[in-house]
Amino acid sequence: MTLSYDPIPVLQSAGYTEREAAFLYLAALHSGYFLRRQYLRFIERGRGALAAQFLRRAFALGHIQSIACGQVRFVYHLTSIEVYTAAGLGASHHRRLKSDATIKSRLMVLDFVLNHLGETLLDTDAAKVSHFTETRGLSESILPRSRGVAFAEEFPAILNKDGGVSFSYIDEGALSASGFEHFLDRYTSLFRALPGFVLLYLSDSAQNFERAQNLFASKLADERPGTTKLTPRGVDHLIDYLRVRRQADAKQWVLSLRDLAVLREGDALYHAAEHQALIAAGDIERIRHRFLEQAERRKFIPVVLPYRYPLHHFRRERVEVSDLGSSERSIRTTVLQQQTMQEQLFSEGGDEW
Repeated sequence: MTLSYDPIPVLQSAGYTEREAAFLYLAALHSGYFLRRQYLRFIERGRGALAAQFLRRAFALGHIQSIACGQVRFVYHLTSIEVYTAAGLGASHHRRLKSDATIKSRLMVLDFVLNHLGETLLDTDAAKVSHFTETRGLSESILPRSRGVAFAEEFPAILNKDGGVSFSYIDEGALSASGFEHFLDRYTSLFRALPGFVLLYLSDSAQNFERAQNLFASKLADERPGTTKLTPRGVDHLIDYLRVRRQADAKQWVLSLRDLAVLREGDALYHAAEHQALIAAGDIERIRHRFLEQAERRKFIPVVLPYRYPLHHFRRERVEVSDLGSSERSIRTTVLQQQTMQEQLFSEGGDEW
């Protein structure tokens, strides 16, 4: 995301250190939720007083709320409109309360982003739309949409050093692969328009990997092998055209009506400088191998994230802990005494998981 100002000093002016402000910006942009271990990982520290100091400061400023998950575990929700506005994200829906599955998904997104700090990310829907329409020149009509919003899933993508794109899909523990199937249905037009891409299927369990792999293969199988930007009708059509073109240029063969049709279609399709080089080279087997190899650049890579996430088993009662930022909640929370909650939230050992 591109801002006309640096949000870190703006957040620092509220009382945060530079590292705390940078982490809050990252959490606001990608998740809205975070874990203590994620902050410690961001500042590259183990357990200690720094996380407790950060949490105390954020609670005192009224910027975060705690969600108790049992077994002295907490998720922290960044709810302050002031923080989101300072980060240029005033319209973000991350400050709204989410379902348990969505909270887990957002935490997984934040872990993915922390795994790829320093890489070039397409981190907002606007950045993705700009990249695919302006940089790559694709039609906005082929972009994936849900409820009228492009890239509504908010799964980050990586711009690779070779110019390719690595998309991500977050499986937060679904019982079936139907969510992934719907994701593929929305993205297939975009995927087919790209010469190659990687899809990272991220989960904390491998249970859906095989089903997801099969869906990926079935949805993106080429009816015409070797289909690329240079071979929109498949590599066999290009090779057929090269054969007829060679015969026509040699004038040693009487062309059939089919040959003439292939020649006419090919002349309209294969007129770029790259095509002329292929015609001059004439090595059909090497051409076939090249384009079949390029067509296989659609890669599905399953990844098990090596982190644990909380299971939210909230009781019906709500706990009144306004000074901790968790009083006005519609979610069911575990009943803990206020003093015990404070000790657990701000202990230097913390909830490491």
